[in-house]
Amino acid sequence: SGFPGLKPDAFTYTAVIDAYAKSGYRGAASRADLLLDQMEAKYAAGDQDLKPNTFTYNAVINALAKSGEPGAAARAERVLHNMV
Repeated sequence: SGFPGLKPDAFTYTAVIDAYAKSGYRGAASRADLLLDQMEAKYAAGDQDLKPNTFTYNAVINALAKSGEPGAAARAERVLHNMV
């Protein structure tokens, strides 16, 4: 469904990830991390519009840092390593 010819790009995904980072909702960091994983997978599959950028990775790291979720620091470090 949706609008024909219209699809989210890296900017759109990053905006949603940043919204999760700022929301303070329980599970928001996990959701932001999942969206990043989806972006990376789609980019690896050939969707050049979904290449994560520095802002994307920073938003996920920020969400994890604020979350207080178990394992968040290790997940943030994984995100950092995915950048390089």
